[in-house]
Amino acid sequence: MGEDAQQLGVMTRRLFSVALLAWLVVLILGPLSNPVGSEHLTKPLAEKVSPLHRLLFMGHGYRFFAPDPGPSHLVEFELTLADGTKKEGVFPDAQGPMTFPRLNYHRWFMLSETIWSEHAMTPLPADVERQQKQLLELATQKALEGNRETASSIRAEVEKSKTDYARARQRIDTLVQQVAKGLLRIHGGEKIKLKLRERLIPYPADVRDGSRLTDTRFLSPQQPPVIGEFSRRELGMEMLPRRAVARSSDSPLPDRRMDVEPTEGQGGQP
Repeated sequence: MGEDAQQLGVMTRRLFSVALLAWLVVLILGPLSNPVGSEHLTKPLAEKVSPLHRLLFMGHGYRFFAPDPGPSHLVEFELTLADGTKKEGVFPDAQGPMTFPRLNYHRWFMLSETIWSEHAMTPLPADVERQQKQLLELATQKALEGNRETASSIRAEVEKSKTDYARARQRIDTLVQQVAKGLLRIHGGEKIKLKLRERLIPYPADVRDGSRLTDTRFLSPQQPPVIGEFSRRELGMEMLPRRAVARSSDSPLPDRRMDVEPTEGQGGQP
């Protein structure tokens, strides 16, 4: 009886050890495969356990923060108030009025990164049209050569790319418009202009020489592109109560020239 109980205890410990080892593998697959996983190892394994990752919110990736976090990204905005005066702001801003609670700052930080990645990964309409034109010319050439199947396949691919690109542009436009709405609700104003800028990480030698992380020479480009310009009417905000907006507009806006000390969450450090 004692030997049976002892044997059962050994088997139980072994089962628990195997279960813990399997759980550890599932746990580390998230960081190993996100955002860039090995094509032949971690990525296929992560795909098999992705339902569990989504269910338990375990698919975190930390390569965003280390070892090379890369540059951070800022969304600058210019507000035109009812009396014609202008105010400038930026997000994320560690010292601004939109940072309490701290999680709120992190959300603005991730929002600016999302806007940047959407714009950076989506080609310009002129480039897309030029590529589609070249493919259609190739399809015509294949058809003249008698290869109608290939020509049909190319034309189908062009039509699919048109649909995919239209959806991508709609997603980007909707995102920028919703951000503009949110900023107008927070700060007030009649019009808003949004710009996108990148903050490069200074070299260690620059920091040793006394350069501040907020030095404007680390901002690129010096003339940021406008990604959206809207009025309250264009955004369908005419029906919002003016008093509520005016009250929120009393909050001071962060100065674009004093923006975002890349402390927590900026420059790859949350």
